[in-house]
Amino acid sequence: MNVHEFIKTIRTGDLSNEAIGKGMHKSFVNAGELLEDAELLLPHRPARALSLAILALEETAKTVLLTNAAAKARNKNITWSELEKDLKLRSHAHKQAVFSAYGKAILEKLEVEGENLFTEESLPGGMGPLLDWMKQLGFYVDVADGKFISPMEFGSDDADWARWLIAVVKQRLDSFEKLHSTEEKSIKVAKKAGELVEIIASPNDDNSFQNKLKKFTKEYEKKLI
Repeated sequence: MNVHEFIKTIRTGDLSNEAIGKGMHKSFVNAGELLEDAELLLPHRPARALSLAILALEETAKTVLLTNAAAKARNKNITWSELEKDLKLRSHAHKQAVFSAYGKAILEKLEVEGENLFTEESLPGGMGPLLDWMKQLGFYVDVADGKFISPMEFGSDDADWARWLIAVVKQRLDSFEKLHSTEEKSIKVAKKAGELVEIIASPNDDNSFQNKLKKFTKEYEKKLI
């Protein structure tokens, strides 16, 4: 599709439950590709790697948000504008908050490039504004303490931040692999979205969420795999 055709069709048309299922899979795959790009850039451009890891985080959250949309589209198709307004898909802060709420990946010990990186924290719930700021600093020149700072200068001391966030996003992607590693699986999840939405919407700590997700996956294992 060329640019002129794309401009005419972008964010048009009604979305079916199946179409949303396909979108969930595409978001899952794209998040993984962004994460791979982040890992490739990490040794050379740590600030850019951090930015890409945050983009991967947001794309992972979109997979969760689209679960809600799939539940709404079970009985009738929905438009992009309906989906966007209801789920705030264009809000980076919202997607970061969703990831934080549903993806508190506690990492006890991580082996990264031959180094031991120890963390005892999960991704804090109020981290959205900080992540968005870090994402911008990885791409653009900005001002700090009365002088201009480039992404390279910002990233020179923040490789550990990038490693940590890459690991957190990777853990979250791994937890959704059984549900979204193929288009067929995501479509089947979309058809069962109402039940999955209840798991997502209920108050959960990370262990509770993981256990409920495993139970959901096991219950529909024959259909999902």
